[in-house]
Amino acid sequence: MRTIPVAKSIHPHHHVSTFDEATTLLKQSEGPFVILECICRKKKKIEGKTCIVTDRKETCLAIGSIAQSVLGAGVGREIASDEAMLTIEQNQKDGLVLQPSNTEKADFICSCCGCCCGMLSIHKFLPKPLDFWASNFYAEVDINTCSGCAVCETKCQVGAVQTPTNKQIAFVDLNRCIGCGICVSTCPNQAMSLLNKPVETRPPQTREDLYDIIMSKKKGRLGKLKLQGKLVMDTISTRQKMPAKQ
Repeated sequence: MRTIPVAKSIHPHHHVSTFDEATTLLKQSEGPFVILECICRKKKKIEGKTCIVTDRKETCLAIGSIAQSVLGAGVGREIASDEAMLTIEQNQKDGLVLQPSNTEKADFICSCCGCCCGMLSIHKFLPKPLDFWASNFYAEVDINTCSGCAVCETKCQVGAVQTPTNKQIAFVDLNRCIGCGICVSTCPNQAMSLLNKPVETRPPQTREDLYDIIMSKKKGRLGKLKLQGKLVMDTISTRQKMPAKQ
């Protein structure tokens, strides 16, 4: 997976590639655009649980060939590019994490919450999730302006920001921060900021390129055993506790 930052967390001094900016991804696409009900929130609702971040159902976008496929299957509804832009803007205001397809040319943009999203649930389960995630930013706390109000901790969808006790300075776990920028846009004291990572991770150009990379790096039996061992050691070294079942 990969994550891109919300617009309000980006400032002029950032180097932001076109594949890391949501509105640019939409502007570059010729369409069509299809809005879909979030399948993760729908699943939670069936289980009798509600999303604690938003009560909106239609938050996810399919674009281009994926949009054509879902339309052919009778799923979702086609919308104009202007409505697609407004949807993404509202998703950001609600505090949802923007997760587009892991390609330069976006096939979809999911807008995710930590309480429902299947991918973010996996993220919270892993001891070092950034080993499996792509993001070109990370959050940092200004200790001179942070009041320890814990708004950032409340808003973070992956448990990457914590304030140990009331009114103590917040800190960011860089093993967990996906650089979504929600903490930046919601901090009342402007004490949070996003920083560019030293090396930019560039996604594959197309979905076909992505699948070629995945297949070329597919692990055999020995590779899977090594990965399992690494996860065990990471769990011990980070003292990761298994999250409560959502």
